[in-house]
Formats: sequence, C-alpha cells, structure tokens
Amino acid sequence: MKPKVLIVENSWTMRETLRLLLSGEFDCTTAPDGETGLAQALAQPPDVLVSDVNMDGMDGYELCRRFRAEPSLEDIPVIFVSGYTAREGVTREQGQPDAYLVKPAKPQVMIAEIHRLLRHDGEGPPLDAAMGKQR
Repeated sequence: MKPKVLIVENSWTMRETLRLLLSGEFDCTTAPDGETGLAQALAQPPDVLVSDVNMDGMDGYELCRRFRAEPSLEDIPVIFVSGYTAREGVTREQGQPDAYLVKPAKPQVMIAEIHRLLRHDGEGPPLDAAMGKQR
C-alpha cells in the first residue's frame, strides 16, 4: 500500500502538478486551502502533509500549527513547498515544518525528502531547508 500524501496548494496548476509528480509513489489527495486540508486530514489522516506557504485565509504556518495541535495529526511530517524562503526563528509550536523546499523543487528531491520523513529514523543526510540541497 502506498503512503498517503495530502497536498494543500491554492494554485490548481501547482496542486495538480504535485499530484501527478507524486502519484507514482504515493496515494495523493489534494485540498485548495488550509481549512479544507485540515478538515480532510482530520477525516482521513495522511502519512505526510505537503503544503504551500502563501495561501489566502490560513497560510501554511497556521495550517502546520493547527495540524500539530490535533492529537491525531501532531506526529505527521509536514513539508512546505514555497516560492519564498523559510521564515527565520519559527519554532515547531509556531508551525515550523519538518522540511522546507523552495519552488521549483526538483521532483526527485521532493520524493526523497518524503521518503526520509516517512522512515522516522533519521538515516541519510537532511536537506537544507531553504535550498533543497544536502547539508
């Protein structure tokens, strides 16, 4: 069975692009905004959340913060894929993701990062949050 990935992205084009890129290795569902994504995750928790940062209403940081406030979702890894670099000084409680990739993220880098987070064992080098490169 493929791991479940929830993609939350306000751009239909980017949402569908991510779904197509990841659907070979993951069972992907999508949501157009943070509120819908959170509701979907509460109904059917994913194995990983992939989210944009800059969205109307609930942005990615707020989505991540609210995700982690839910007991059924708090341990699910969160990856941000954004056109902006990561905010400095954001704590886990404030919505810091487990990984941060800057658009355009290479598909193989994103897939490798999802697999790394799913392993939960810390093996392999972590990716630099802002650049998507190995440290």
